[in-house]
Amino acid sequence: MEPVEGQNFQALRPSDFPATNFFMHLSNGTKYFRNKEFEKAISEWEEAGKLRPDSIRFKRMPGSVLFRSSLDDIPLVGLLYVVSSNAQTGVGIVRSEYAFKEVFFKEGWVVFARTTKSEERIGNFMTKRGLISPSNLDRMAVIAKRDGVKLGRFLVTKGLLSEKELHELLDFQIKEILCDLFSWKEGEFYFAEKEVAEEDVVVSYSPLDLALLAARRALDFSTFRKMIPHSKVIFRIPPYIERDMAGVMEKLDANEKFIFSLIDGRRNIDQLIKFSGNDEISAINILYRLVLMGLIKKSRDIGTYEDTEFKEIYRFLRTFLEVFRLVVDDLSKELGEKAKEVLDKAREGLAEEYRNIFHGIPIDRDVPLDANKILKNIALYYPSPSERLIFIDGFYEFVFNILQEMNRILGMAMTKRVISDIDKVRLDIFRYYSDSPLKRKVLGVLEKIVAQFPS
Repeated sequence: MEPVEGQNFQALRPSDFPATNFFMHLSNGTKYFRNKEFEKAISEWEEAGKLRPDSIRFKRMPGSVLFRSSLDDIPLVGLLYVVSSNAQTGVGIVRSEYAFKEVFFKEGWVVFARTTKSEERIGNFMTKRGLISPSNLDRMAVIAKRDGVKLGRFLVTKGLLSEKELHELLDFQIKEILCDLFSWKEGEFYFAEKEVAEEDVVVSYSPLDLALLAARRALDFSTFRKMIPHSKVIFRIPPYIERDMAGVMEKLDANEKFIFSLIDGRRNIDQLIKFSGNDEISAINILYRLVLMGLIKKSRDIGTYEDTEFKEIYRFLRTFLEVFRLVVDDLSKELGEKAKEVLDKAREGLAEEYRNIFHGIPIDRDVPLDANKILKNIALYYPSPSERLIFIDGFYEFVFNILQEMNRILGMAMTKRVISDIDKVRLDIFRYYSDSPLKRKVLGVLEKIVAQFPS
């Protein structure tokens, strides 16, 4: 449900909220939260919880958006309370330039949430927990959509999830979606009355429940940052943990395994973040969990060294992105919009282990492949150090699939022109890159591509 321009609605402004202690605490809590003073935010919102909520009345206009406002003007927790205090059932929409979220209410209680952010989709949480492979998830999602069934419910009927697992996943997903909203400083909020199906009643939170949850989670991150105030800190693995590495790895999820595998007593936090492809908050949260589990300890306060492994992997990853762009640009010049069909077919023809490398990444001629997203997929699906170079074979197969289809459609002359450009990249690597096992592996793959279409 998305608000339509021209619909009737009441625009809520700060002047519509009474100057009471209750709303003062809500507003102060938001101010502290945005200033990252999370303990003060928690204190303000806890004080609000001791008071009787004030109501904000709005005109009821059946069949339309009832009210709208801006997060710039009114705190999110205040807007949620407008719905809560009126015991409304319906859907609130929060949208920014980059994302779109829906908050479902039943008689004033927040019961469900949806999002357009791929990292907050239930399938993403399932693959992270190892409950389903990416390829199997994609296949099931297509079937569920065809049958008009929600993915989670569909997986329960197929015996791939238990009811308990589904509820835990949905509860976690809803918290992730809503806690993220509290960090938004800009966005539009709309609310419209609407029936909410029983299957969409998953949780039951008040606005202050959610505000306090968001603040306490943010405080964990802040606590880590007080303990580790900068990103030059180096961690090490204690000797007694190293003696039972296999047992330790079994306790970790894929993201934790990858970060854990990178800790060598030399890399600092900055370097761990870069190598993992994660954003700072995600990587810090993983490090915080590893610290709390006693698996890593702070080694030194400040440390830097040249991370040659990451530098070399990232350099050759960028090389393959350049090769991929050469192929896609020439393909698009010749085929226009039909180039997407070739790219989709080449992707579908990849072996599953190679599809994982490009999972969740749009393959579009107008959007360059994102090196950090590829690194993140490597971290997620191939956390073992022995598997990190799988991206080389993945790119080889992807590029080769595209070239085969290009040769079939456009002929050998056109394909050889692209091969000539790839060969120039190969020669540059041969002449100017320092010798290493990785260089030799990359050259072998590029030589294999060139040899498939000899002059």
